[in-house]
Amino acid sequence: MTKALGIINIEPFYVKVEGIEDFRPISASSILGRYRVIDFVLSNMTNSGIYNIDLQVKNRPRSTIQHISRTNYNINTKKGNIRILYGEKPVVNEIYNTDIAALASNMEFFDESNAPYVIMAPSHFIYVQNFRKMLDYHIKSGNDITALYQNVNSAQEAFLMCDTFDIDKNKRIKVMNKNLGKHKHEKISLETYIMSKDLFKKLVNEAKGVSSIYSFSDILADNLDSLKVGSYCHNGYAACLSTLKAYYKASMDIKREKELHKMINDDWPIYTVTNDTCPTLYAPGSKINNSIVGNGCVIEGTVQNCVIGRNVIIKKGAVVKDSVIMPDTFINKNVKIEKCVVDRLAIITHIKELKGTAEDPLYIGRGDRI
Repeated sequence: MTKALGIINIEPFYVKVEGIEDFRPISASSILGRYRVIDFVLSNMTNSGIYNIDLQVKNRPRSTIQHISRTNYNINTKKGNIRILYGEKPVVNEIYNTDIAALASNMEFFDESNAPYVIMAPSHFIYVQNFRKMLDYHIKSGNDITALYQNVNSAQEAFLMCDTFDIDKNKRIKVMNKNLGKHKHEKISLETYIMSKDLFKKLVNEAKGVSSIYSFSDILADNLDSLKVGSYCHNGYAACLSTLKAYYKASMDIKREKELHKMINDDWPIYTVTNDTCPTLYAPGSKINNSIVGNGCVIEGTVQNCVIGRNVIIKKGAVVKDSVIMPDTFINKNVKIEKCVVDRLAIITHIKELKGTAEDPLYIGRGDRI
């Protein structure tokens, strides 16, 4: 067992996933047909031997609670558990709804852990990372804090408003800024940090004293000169699901066989709720190409380059291209859908064509009848 307390942080101010977040946080949203976004960070922790995890929730927590309560992420409950923590104080304005406010209100629960280290990770990123190796590096390096980052060459259009790092030859972070899309190449923070629990508590209390709207990244930036803040490079796929476009692009990217096998395999399983549903029925005449299709579907039409959730019905003559279709959706005969994100329980029956673009995917709301 890794001697660290896992903390899943709430999403920051810049996360605004249009439409989807009207019904649940992005962390509780469907991804790749069968998972939820939060399954990735929780599986990273449990696969790394972290069995005591505190999950901070921000707004609209129902979907998160329902999902977590049905999934144990391979945790032996005699040795550990996942605990859901809420902000204890009412928020009069969203600017006060920061991770520091949430962490401070739950400090007594973090004190219950006897783990000497804290590994804090975000709920709105998707990546696969062995935190045990990262913790070993942190201890050997003598860093006060170790932050996870990735070298990206698409910073002009992706990871906008995420933190960027300037790193010296000793792998120490010297400057933090926000990614405003000015440069193609950036070292992007994955908002994942390892530190001692004592230092974690000190920084949270210090941030409270500086400003009521401070975030953890703010107090980290303030302490770059006084603390040894080291870096740890992530080499695999990573995505920040901060907008509808980013969610759509990540779904299309991970769907590719090469990326999918890197992220989900027998050596690093992604745990989620197991649904006792029948296999998907592919009717005679149906055509499926380069798509992920969940269980329990009935496919009579054409599906190309899509992610299809569980229990979706696509009738004869319908053509669905380059789209994300969430669970329990019904698409009627001869309907054409392209570059759309269709939320769960939607019924598309009367209109014959829905079309978005890769830059601006068309969103169809949860339970909408079109």
